[in-house]
Amino acid sequence: MSKYTVCGYDMELLHERMLEIAVEVDRICREQGLRCSLYGGSVIGAVRHNGFIPWDHDIDMAMPRKDYDKFVKYMLKNPNEKIFFSNYKSEKRYPNNWGKVRLKGTVFLEKELAPIAELEKGVFIDLHPIDNIIPCFLKVQTRLALFWSCVGKVKSGIYSGSKKKAAVYKMFSWLPYSVINSMRASAMKMFKHLPTQNVYKVAHPNNGIYPIKRETFEKLIEHDFEDKKFYIPENYDEFLRKRYGDYMQIPPESEVNECCTSIVECKL
Repeated sequence: MSKYTVCGYDMELLHERMLEIAVEVDRICREQGLRCSLYGGSVIGAVRHNGFIPWDHDIDMAMPRKDYDKFVKYMLKNPNEKIFFSNYKSEKRYPNNWGKVRLKGTVFLEKELAPIAELEKGVFIDLHPIDNIIPCFLKVQTRLALFWSCVGKVKSGIYSGSKKKAAVYKMFSWLPYSVINSMRASAMKMFKHLPTQNVYKVAHPNNGIYPIKRETFEKLIEHDFEDKKFYIPENYDEFLRKRYGDYMQIPPESEVNECCTSIVECKL
């Protein structure tokens, strides 16, 4: 039993549900020859804890864009009994530029997405595409992708930013979802066909915007995670130190964030 909770449930139960999803994603990717690795804090969990960071409430995974798009097509053509892949291909009003893989038969509903009733609501892990970038255009690329995502949020009535920005996005919100989704995909994949040396998580530019070596998501090694094995970047130390600093230092309890305050409905 964990000392951390989520929506009244023991955190370990949430971890078990997310691990089910990650195992299924990993299985599909291995069978289909697709590169998929743990990402961000989940890599810290693997290296520092051989599993979840005890208070962490998510798993992040990442795939090079070429593999990610193949995964999307596979999931659309091959319905899965355990998981559902949410993105703007499977759900036209889905607002994020990255996907969420959800566990069927569960509920883990975020406040932001609650107004869009038709979206799947299960426990999820985040699955991020990693896109080709040219450093001098990186900020433009990420801003364009975010712009069209926000246009979609305004159209769906869930945008929570400033009124000034909302007014700008609203000028384009009359466009069909198909066009909006096509525009954000084009922004993220603008350098798809170039053999760039650098890549970035254009779909979700948090923790700083900076070029990452292509090999980070292409040269992978297996690592223990709970009682399973998942892929992580071979250069994980370089990757983690640039993003988090001394990632092996466990933060004091006072700095551990309260989990899942944005969850409005939960059934594990």
